[in-house]
Amino acid sequence: MELDIGFLAGVLGKKDLVELFNEASKARKDSINSIFWNEEVGQWCDYWLNNNNIISEGVHKWDSLNQNKGPFASNFIPLWIDLFNKDHGRVEKVITSFKTSGLLCPAGIATTLNKTGQQWDYPNGWAPLQHMIVEGLLKSGTHDGKSLAKDIAMRWLRTNYAVYNKTGAMYEKYDVEKCGIYGGGGEYVAQTGFGWSNGVVLALLEEFGWPEDCKMDCQE
Repeated sequence: MELDIGFLAGVLGKKDLVELFNEASKARKDSINSIFWNEEVGQWCDYWLNNNNIISEGVHKWDSLNQNKGPFASNFIPLWIDLFNKDHGRVEKVITSFKTSGLLCPAGIATTLNKTGQQWDYPNGWAPLQHMIVEGLLKSGTHDGKSLAKDIAMRWLRTNYAVYNKTGAMYEKYDVEKCGIYGGGGEYVAQTGFGWSNGVVLALLEEFGWPEDCKMDCQE
């Protein structure tokens, strides 16, 4: 956000504002890394605020025990932000961590590995998270990252295509455990439509093209 505001300030010739928001952007990056980054797992982990760690009003003492070290797709979203994909050593660590996280499934990326029956949990995968992680891997500039990005995109395109051929509809979420099945669970019947599913498929096709050299039916 700060970089966008800084860019617009530059267009208007407001050099002081450009500097102000560039500094704010750096401060946010440093804060995200200091609070969420976990070197051991190679991910940006969620952090739970604990009332026992309150130093003063609005100030908490950081404690590594409050990091949720479980694998979540959101742990890899910072790759999508330009500020975070310049550190190639860290990027390589994140890519390795993603590969071993268990989140990459036959039909895309699971949001979590928690089997709760809720709509954001396993085995459901959601289009925006697929897209952000694919874009982040592409931005990494590494051969490994780009190859993984295409692999994820093909898995996601394949399952969307298979479901559409069977049902004539696009869905809000998909079952990533097996190709060709739309998602379920949660508090309502899976919705058809669907804005972000349509948009992400179009974006991936624009980036990678229709994969004529690879079969788009589900592979058993």
